[in-house]
Amino acid sequence: MAARIVKTGYALAFLCIIAGIVYFFAANWPEMGREAKVGISIGMMAGFYGASAALAGRHRFLGRWMLIGGVLSFGISLALVGQIYNSHADSYWLFLIWLAPTALLARLTKDPALSVIAVVLLQLACWFYYFPSAYHIEWTEWASFGWLLLFAAINGALVRFSRSPWTAYPAYAAMHGWLLVIGITGFSYGRDVWWPYVYAALLVGLLYYFFSVAKQRGYGLLTSLFAGLFLFIQYHRLLVDHFETWLLLLGLVVSTIVLYGGVVFLRRAGVFSARTRAGKWFLAAFQAVITLAASSLAISSLLGLYFLWADTWSPYVLFFLSIFGLVLPAWLGRRWNAVVRYTLLAIGYGLGWTVTWELSTVVLVLYIAVLAVGVIRVPERGMQRLTTVALTLYLYVVLDGNMENGRVELLLLALWNGALYAYSRWRGKTAATPLVLALSALGIATSVHISEPDGLYMASNLAMVAVLAFFLFQRRRRERTIAWGYTVLYFVLKYYELAWNLLHKSVSLLAAGVVLLAWAVWLEKRNRLHFPKEAAWPRNVSFGVLLIVVAQFLFTGYTVWEKERLLRDGQVVKLALEPVDPRSVLQGDYIRLRYDISTISSLDGNGKVKVALRKGPDGVHRFAGVYAVNGEEWPGFKRQQGDILINGTFYSTQVVYGIESYFVPEQSGERWRDARFAYVRVSRNGDALLEKIGAE
Repeated sequence: MAARIVKTGYALAFLCIIAGIVYFFAANWPEMGREAKVGISIGMMAGFYGASAALAGRHRFLGRWMLIGGVLSFGISLALVGQIYNSHADSYWLFLIWLAPTALLARLTKDPALSVIAVVLLQLACWFYYFPSAYHIEWTEWASFGWLLLFAAINGALVRFSRSPWTAYPAYAAMHGWLLVIGITGFSYGRDVWWPYVYAALLVGLLYYFFSVAKQRGYGLLTSLFAGLFLFIQYHRLLVDHFETWLLLLGLVVSTIVLYGGVVFLRRAGVFSARTRAGKWFLAAFQAVITLAASSLAISSLLGLYFLWADTWSPYVLFFLSIFGLVLPAWLGRRWNAVVRYTLLAIGYGLGWTVTWELSTVVLVLYIAVLAVGVIRVPERGMQRLTTVALTLYLYVVLDGNMENGRVELLLLALWNGALYAYSRWRGKTAATPLVLALSALGIATSVHISEPDGLYMASNLAMVAVLAFFLFQRRRRERTIAWGYTVLYFVLKYYELAWNLLHKSVSLLAAGVVLLAWAVWLEKRNRLHFPKEAAWPRNVSFGVLLIVVAQFLFTGYTVWEKERLLRDGQVVKLALEPVDPRSVLQGDYIRLRYDISTISSLDGNGKVKVALRKGPDGVHRFAGVYAVNGEEWPGFKRQQGDILINGTFYSTQVVYGIESYFVPEQSGERWRDARFAYVRVSRNGDALLEKIGAE
């Protein structure tokens, strides 16, 4: 017990310190100069990697976390360099450069956390290449298809050649995610005509392979999830084009086929899989997938049929139909197949909830009372889970219709589900569903966006911290896992809050991390705990890790030197611009800039371009012509004395120069709304660096 508490304390301290560092730099503290920021970031990397080396072989747990901290600090340093020198916000280059050493370290050390981080960085690099945040790209149909298919193929190759499930499973899910994006983006092109058939055939082939040939249940379950999502998207796409009776009836038939196929599979799989713990988990998860897919299709179809067939709209007809036609038979038919019962129950609850806002409070309260008795009395876990979720949704509708304070509504929902969880624990049962719902409601209640920050806001945050701390030290593994997930989500939620300044937040988190670290060290020594020592890495692995770490420092130092040289030696160019105000994930607030040279109508295709800028009588440099495209001089343009060449990358007529982001201190974006000019340093070879923006 003491060892687990100490490990949890170390992990919490590490999370607080890393979050505090991110928040500190994201605040873009204007009082701190470039040299100080760079020095702190490099010192942070050196501290983490040095601690990891010092603890190697002595303290396995802490040494591993320090290595992960070093990897994360390298990414933070890259983001900071981008912030200092106004490089692109959330650039795919940032994540791609961050990915390279992370993937190498993951392969050398075989650390599962580093493997997961590497897969996440790969997806972020792909995402921000296709959906850049600092500028907009109009992809052609085949360029869009080619890039998205390449992203899916890269993840597929990871699945095929990876020996670690920590890499393979996230990569497999990402592969299907990109294949789905192909279909979604295809709505605006012509791919929605033929791509669904290709993806459907692929899904069928993968389902057959994983369930019948390879018998890999994990991949089969993931494939089933994406197959259900694909069916749901395609069905609603068809409804938009053909809202007719035949299609709605077809939706009911498809939901029945999905349900029947799931029942048949579960009967066969249950013979050889349900005896083990992993087999039981798989069958329960697959059952949930079948229920979700079939019920989603059925609810959409039933609602559509009612709108087409009914002469007058009456929410009570659908509500009582959901109760007596679906919910009640599912409750009474205890000898029926469990998947059928749960699907009927999900359809009934979902169909009834769609019309609850138009029902009287008295009817809803009576229904809620009946469901509450059912949750307490019914021993079947599947029925309890579905009814608990439905009860929370119905209760939210009642509270929302009779209260004005959204935070109070959420706190009441959290209290209700917390009471359900406590009652189940008192009876000696495990009930994760009410705990998840309680933490979800409480977590949303801690957001400043629910209402103005007040005493209730502070109380909600204190309650959330106390509850998470309580469950993080629980013996039950399921509760600890849930608590860790919500702890990470809570930090993310706090990051995007506006009421608590990022600088103050970073100082508070850093202080909390130091206190937790000191407490964990004291507790470890007090209990005389001895964590297992880690065997030293082979010499070639240690040498490889050292080379990667040195390369990270060299790259960071060279990047800073290059940017400083450009600031010192580059020519100053004044450009007209149009500002916008979004936010970066890691780097804080920034102004998104668009120049009058960002669109060049004579360009086509994509590649590298050199654009000539010519100074006007007002001191503003404007477009003079295209000097070169992909290394070849552009015909018809004559360069004049004084013209400045600037490098860019073009996508059709859109040109990106790498100076589209200007980072500002937190919550100061409004001060820059009137900025109309940008001052840019341009080197002799055409590289540009944004120095400042202003109204004149």
